[in-house]
Amino acid sequence: MRKYTNGYNLFVYFCMLALLSSCTKGFDELNTDKTKIETLAPKQLDKLFSSAEYGGILNTDQWAGGYQLLISLASDEQSQFFSCTQKAFPSDRNAMVGRWINGGWGSFLNGASTLQTILDQTGPNSPSPRPVEEAVAKVWKSYIFIPMTDFFGPLPYSTIGNGQDVVEYDSQEFIYTDILKSLGEAITVLSQNQDKSAFATGDVIYGGNITQWLKFANSLRLRAAIRISKVNPSLAKTEAEAAAAGPGGLITTNADNAAQKPTPPGYLNPLGVISEWGEFRMSASMESVLKGYEDPRMTAIFQEAANGGYKGLRNGLTIAQMSESFNDKDNNSNVVPRFQNAADGTEPFTIYAAAETWFNLAEAKLNGWNVGSASAQDLYEGGIAASMDQWGFTGAPVANYIASHNTPAPFEGPSEYAAPPLSDITVAWAATEEKQREQIGTQKWIALCPTMSTEAWAEFRRTGYPKLYDRINNENPDASTAAGSVKRLIFPPSEAVVNKGGYDGGVTKLGGPDKSSTPLWWDK
Repeated sequence: MRKYTNGYNLFVYFCMLALLSSCTKGFDELNTDKTKIETLAPKQLDKLFSSAEYGGILNTDQWAGGYQLLISLASDEQSQFFSCTQKAFPSDRNAMVGRWINGGWGSFLNGASTLQTILDQTGPNSPSPRPVEEAVAKVWKSYIFIPMTDFFGPLPYSTIGNGQDVVEYDSQEFIYTDILKSLGEAITVLSQNQDKSAFATGDVIYGGNITQWLKFANSLRLRAAIRISKVNPSLAKTEAEAAAAGPGGLITTNADNAAQKPTPPGYLNPLGVISEWGEFRMSASMESVLKGYEDPRMTAIFQEAANGGYKGLRNGLTIAQMSESFNDKDNNSNVVPRFQNAADGTEPFTIYAAAETWFNLAEAKLNGWNVGSASAQDLYEGGIAASMDQWGFTGAPVANYIASHNTPAPFEGPSEYAAPPLSDITVAWAATEEKQREQIGTQKWIALCPTMSTEAWAEFRRTGYPKLYDRINNENPDASTAAGSVKRLIFPPSEAVVNKGGYDGGVTKLGGPDKSSTPLWWDK
């Protein structure tokens, strides 16, 4: 893709391919009757698991096609990690572009079907059951389905790869409940087999290390519990407490972070692939927080604009506004070189970092759950320290930051873009619970940047934190310029044609019209 100056040709090509095939059936040989699939040898399963790992984050090839369509052009912009600078793209103005959603959906479900083949090959009904490999595959299925159900709501989940003409959708409540059940089952198996390995030659995250997969499973269990904490507090409490006390522990140090290793030339760091296409720059919301807090992570994640200084821009700009000098990409900050083309074959892509665990535990503590003896303040400050350590900052600068009473800065610029500070919250632990929850949400948002916007957008919708700037413009009749007006992505338009029975059932289970304004199950 380096031969292009932007990604426009990519998504047109990718989506044309997606529209030529069903997004929930077909899948070449993957979505067929599994009784016809021969038993695969261990090395074949290892190779297949690599494909399932890359496909799970939509990095399906060296062009990062699915990643661009659903993450860069959706959650990156809705979470306001970045603002769009590509004039051909209306997504930052809340537009639901059906062909992009079709392409990203098809990309994901191909990867999910690959994973289902592995589950069928390793499960108890296979000719050669492999419970440890099955447990790892269950953890990965849980990981990849959380952001997808948080995009859309109901999804084909239990029906993936069934080979049927109608692929039914499961409700989001069912998906989350089953994910928690599945993670519990996987944790039991993994905890009893920590001396073994799984998919050792194919696992591009942990190299088959069961101890690390066990920590990942516990951490995902905690993530899922926090997500449903408002809609089902009793189940959330039970699952969070089980995760905190789980065998093998949680991901609390960066040595255990989950990150996908690129395997050039086929699979590269997707952020590194797309970051030089000129499609996005740092958002104004990110600038307000990082500059106001004098946050050292700004220099580790973002580089100075080509014309000098660290600068973001407002979300939701029109084509004409993007053409203004103030909003030109050369006057705004891109990510640093470690996330650009020069390193896309070497830089691991982080999908879970220790800081998130600390912030989830801090919120659980405020909820009154039994997740250990540490106080909410200690856990909050531990999350900041873990995030700082991830970017190479330790010692006095971190301690000074944690004690700081700095607040977000105003966004300066022409009157149509200028805005007051996002909030008045400090970094130093506040006295009231409401402020404390905002602090946890804000610091978690920073810690998830730049590669985990799917989680950041979900948490913003769930909590309302961090506070984000309104968009300058909106082109979605079911949304507004308000930062939280988009509640979900619409189902792929192709589904109403190629999988109408499944689509209709999905809309029913959504509990409202297939619009971006319909809230998800956990958001009601």
